[in-house]
Amino acid sequence: MNTAHIPARTIYRSAHTRARRRRARRRRVWRNRLLALAFCLLVMRGAAFTAESALNALFSARELPVRQDVAAQPEGPDAGSARKALEDCLAAMPGSVSVLAVRPSDGLTFAQNEDKQYYAASLLKAPYALWLCRRAEAGELDLDEPLNGWDSARQAMAAMIAHSDNQAVTALYTRWPASSSTGFSDFLAELGVSPVQKPRALSPDTKITGTLSAADAVQILRALDEYFAGGTALAGELKQAFLDADHEYLVTDWPMAKKYGNWTGALHDIAIVYAPDPYYVAVLTDWGDPVQESPSCRENYRQISACLTALLES
Repeated sequence: MNTAHIPARTIYRSAHTRARRRRARRRRVWRNRLLALAFCLLVMRGAAFTAESALNALFSARELPVRQDVAAQPEGPDAGSARKALEDCLAAMPGSVSVLAVRPSDGLTFAQNEDKQYYAASLLKAPYALWLCRRAEAGELDLDEPLNGWDSARQAMAAMIAHSDNQAVTALYTRWPASSSTGFSDFLAELGVSPVQKPRALSPDTKITGTLSAADAVQILRALDEYFAGGTALAGELKQAFLDADHEYLVTDWPMAKKYGNWTGALHDIAIVYAPDPYYVAVLTDWGDPVQESPSCRENYRQISACLTALLES
């Protein structure tokens, strides 16, 4: 073929077309070969799927959507031993103990009596703080507003979380009561907290009232973790308040965004543990006594903490 008077662009397009056709023929050849191989393998194994379906699944594998939920991976022998040690530890504890621990990266979970309801005590301050922050960011309230005894509401909120300060929470819920009528119950429902017969509330009329389970507590931790990840200035302040919490029940070698509750018949601790592979932990018990804490309670929590660490960091 004489190409002397044919434009270069036309020559390029013609060559490009021929090359594309050759590649298409090679793909068809390889596809047919793979179809034949897949058919043989499926017949040998007695599979119910056709070779065409298997091959199409192979070609489309990269296009499958990634699932948002993560299934738990099979546990190794170390994790199995750690799980048994935690079960034995909890079996030896007095009274009622509920635990839910979840490692989001792979779905590793430990659960015991996770749906049992306990008086929430100061645990309810955690979702209350999140509710206040979201309302503030929506322009519904001003956390820079001075409150009785506090330079600002944000200062009171930090004290409510870091030190579980009851004067701080009283000043906050006197100004912004949290109840069914103010949308707090709907907010908890949005977080995935289970409904109960008696609504949870923080207000001058109710004080702190309502119950939570370990499962409810982990839903609250998830919501807090997602809010912190949003990276707003207020989210950073709230996260720091949880990191500054000065109680010692659950203990690890890592920073923890945590909150505890202590009242008659309620001694709880919940935390986002910022280990290299972070996880959520909620331990709720009926050991509480706001007047005189038994020294054995901290020791019990230390034992539970050690067993949880062995499992969740395995």
